[in-house]
Amino acid sequence: MKQKLFENLRKNPAKAGKKARQIVISVVRHVFLIGLSYVVLYPLLYMLSNAFKPVEQYYDPSIVWIPKSLTLDNFYIVSLVMDIGAVLKETLITEILPAFISTAVCMMVGYGLAQFRFKGRGLVTAAVILTIIVPPQTISASLYSSYRYFDFLGILELLHNVIPKIGTINLIGTSWVTILPALLGVGLKSGIFIFIYMQFFTGLPKELQEAAAIDGCGPFHTFLRIIVPTAKNMIVAVLLLAIVWNWNDYYTPAMFIRTRDTMATAMAGFQAALENLHNTGTGLENIQTANTQIQAACLIAIVPLVILYIFLQKRFSEGIENSGLTGI
Repeated sequence: MKQKLFENLRKNPAKAGKKARQIVISVVRHVFLIGLSYVVLYPLLYMLSNAFKPVEQYYDPSIVWIPKSLTLDNFYIVSLVMDIGAVLKETLITEILPAFISTAVCMMVGYGLAQFRFKGRGLVTAAVILTIIVPPQTISASLYSSYRYFDFLGILELLHNVIPKIGTINLIGTSWVTILPALLGVGLKSGIFIFIYMQFFTGLPKELQEAAAIDGCGPFHTFLRIIVPTAKNMIVAVLLLAIVWNWNDYYTPAMFIRTRDTMATAMAGFQAALENLHNTGTGLENIQTANTQIQAACLIAIVPLVILYIFLQKRFSEGIENSGLTGI
């Protein structure tokens, strides 16, 4: 058998070399994928192992990955410290609702910039790109002033001259600091969403709109009946990105709300809040603080996003492919 193999190698050196290269490439590819999987999965496996592990076993050097027993005590402590119900409610109003609004508003803006030619279109597109480049921290002072003394187009100031009791509105500490920018198309990452929609709508054939116009549809009806169903995968992709970025947003709630915790701010202050409850003696002073409780809190924070991605990953992948953007 070996002799026959060596004879084949001598007769077809080019074929043998090609096969050897394929084997080497296959081995390198598998080694790379295994290493990448380790980097991605290690934090998740570590989190799962410690979230269900009793505190005593966390300090046991004989137990590394697989605990001797499982417990839900860590999740119970997290629910008490973070007040999960209130945090989820605040997150839905302050972060998830603006994500849905931003997805719809950015789609209309992206469609208008991609399909219509009007005076100042280039300036508006440049402004959209600018919102991607400029970090929000650079305009935080002006944003705070705008929210603290909110007056749309100076209308309230004009009314104040007539009715002295009317004054500016204070939006600091309310959910309007995230909802209002989303309504105006300048919410979190809205510039990226508009750019993604523009890339997609630019590639749509003009025949779709022309056929709708022949059937008597105006621009708005064409958008609702033709464009939106065509862009459903793109909408899902942008919505998923918006939900993830808003869910993980710490800066805006910490800067402009502060009085109520979203998931990101509650996670950031979880360890400090747990230690504070230990010191004030509210029934948790006998519970030992450990990394297991932090990992349980992290698991609670990512589970909704993981479940959402599992159900939408096919449409998300198709939407990103159709957008032509692969580096997001």
